[in-house]
Amino acid sequence: MSEEKKKTDYLGMGLGLGVAMGASLGMLMDNIGFGVAIGTSLGIVFGTAMNQKNKKK
Repeated sequence: MSEEKKKTDYLGMGLGLGVAMGASLGMLMDNIGFGVAIGTSLGIVFGTAMNQKNKKK
């Protein structure tokens, strides 16, 4: 397999994990909408940061 096909898109992974963690956090706070919004934003931030770090390699 070539190197380009091995690259992972971390934005989708970060978004998925962020939504899942945000929903569970929202359930604890009795405000699922707020938790999902926070999780989505943090997932995008971490996913973008990991993509940038991966590009430098």
